[in-house]
Amino acid sequence: MRKSLDKIRGALLGVAVGDALGAPLEFMSAEEIRQKHGTVREMIGGGWLNVAPGEITDDTQMTLAVAEGIAESPSDPIPAIGRRFIEWYDSQPKDIGNCCRAAIAHAKQIKAHNVEGWFTAASLTHEETHGQTAGNGALMRTIYPALFYQRVNTRVNEPSIGRVARYTAGAIGAMTHLHADSTLAILAYTEAVAEIIGVDEDIYRLPGVGTGYGKERIEWRMKRVRELTDESNLRPDGYVLNSLVCAINAIRDTSSFEDALVCAVNLGGDADTIGAITGGLAGALYGAREIPRRWTDALDEGIKRRIERLAKTAHRVKA
Repeated sequence: MRKSLDKIRGALLGVAVGDALGAPLEFMSAEEIRQKHGTVREMIGGGWLNVAPGEITDDTQMTLAVAEGIAESPSDPIPAIGRRFIEWYDSQPKDIGNCCRAAIAHAKQIKAHNVEGWFTAASLTHEETHGQTAGNGALMRTIYPALFYQRVNTRVNEPSIGRVARYTAGAIGAMTHLHADSTLAILAYTEAVAEIIGVDEDIYRLPGVGTGYGKERIEWRMKRVRELTDESNLRPDGYVLNSLVCAINAIRDTSSFEDALVCAVNLGGDADTIGAITGGLAGALYGAREIPRRWTDALDEGIKRRIERLAKTAHRVKA
């Protein structure tokens, strides 16, 4: 049994198209979106960042930095990822979250070059914000460990979520966000993606199974996240648990990649990040073949080449 290349591609492309589709809608309410655009199903561009149609933001940029750092140094990825974070920070990106900005600035100042240095930078950020580091800026970038470090128990034909994937995803999140809610969300997301990627595709083809099986596994992995979220007052904001529940609701309540992503970004609020989180999970569930071609065509060719290279790298790994 092998990891599905189409699902790995789908997860990475899903992050990018979700980010790009949602970016023009960031900080708008759902009602404002309806009044101005109706239901957004196309790469329209614009918004407060004045993005071009199909332009990605920090969600995808940090995801690729993480993935390329892991590909460079699988056994000790934090230094390679950290170097890329600082290079990206120095490039003066169009958008960067406050917590990520502060932590990377601290890391640069103290010349962080290993796990301990980055955790020190994150600790400084946690202290100066009085513990307000439960944003979604770590979750949005941590899909690649679930794709790269996947382990499968072929004897029982079920995925075994490896400790390496969980530890690596958690450590990457803790480079900037030390809040327990952030870590919980990252681990639940990693487990859900890894399970979907690792299950033999023949299971999905069984009569009466299809993607319903994958949705059931997502819900099972997200049980604790739901328990800690007040869904009667759920908002599409930057709080990590709210963002994740908005994403899994969009997948639960729809039956295609396109509809899940349209549902997610039209909530407004932190639409690019909720779009990226939804896109990664839905891409793993449905595969790249189910992502609308008009959306992937709008992405920058260089971004697509990097995604393809990283998808093939993750697919080849037997870790």
